[in-house]
Amino acid sequence: MKILTLNTWQERGPWQARWELILAGLAEHGPDLAAFQEVFNPEWAAEISRKAAYPQFLFPQARSGLAIYSRYPVLDSGEQSLSPSPLEDYGRAVLWVRVQAPAGSLFFFNTHLSWKIEDGASRRRQLEEILAVMDRQAGRNDSVLVGDLNATPDSPEVNWFREQGGFTDLFARLNPGAPGFTWDNRNDYAGGCEHKMPDRRIDQVLIRGRGPCLSHPLACRLVYDSIGPGGVWPTDHFGVLSEFSDF
Repeated sequence: MKILTLNTWQERGPWQARWELILAGLAEHGPDLAAFQEVFNPEWAAEISRKAAYPQFLFPQARSGLAIYSRYPVLDSGEQSLSPSPLEDYGRAVLWVRVQAPAGSLFFFNTHLSWKIEDGASRRRQLEEILAVMDRQAGRNDSVLVGDLNATPDSPEVNWFREQGGFTDLFARLNPGAPGFTWDNRNDYAGGCEHKMPDRRIDQVLIRGRGPCLSHPLACRLVYDSIGPGGVWPTDHFGVLSEFSDF
């Protein structure tokens, strides 16, 4: 089982050329579940499903920009809005599906938290709400939260979430000591952003459960982390691809 999370940077920059790189990556890496952030165009959301041959996708057409694509049967799904930040005008939410993976039933959650570095209080509230949703929907069954948390793993809000919810940071577990920056100023779109931010690992994969779906993680690594033809990067973030044994 392969899982991808990627912030797609809306339809900014040379977005059609960028999406050719993203789609090529989907064909190369073959994620069974793909969680995207910053997809706002309903027609394009459907076109991604067609071009990448995902039989099922979830795009509630809300202001959150969240989308989930699945090669597995979707058994249940939902979305919940999160508390807004007083520092931004952006709809935050958590989107989730329960799928029938080869090893069993899996709950898969996708989110995108408030972005300003100084807005940890808003992210803490949003993570509290996400934890309540995950507890209600998934309990202690195998579940994965992915997305752009806009905070580092050692931030107070993310550290609280992991400890309170009993989650494991998969990248840190499988790559001890590696920085794994997903917002990296080597990327021209990140480095050229008008809001200057340091290199950080903010796109994360947090797992919980001891069932068959998550018992044997094989890899968690950066993808979409190199420049393409014509000086085009796939997006302003690097993606994270995780792989688990199906047995």
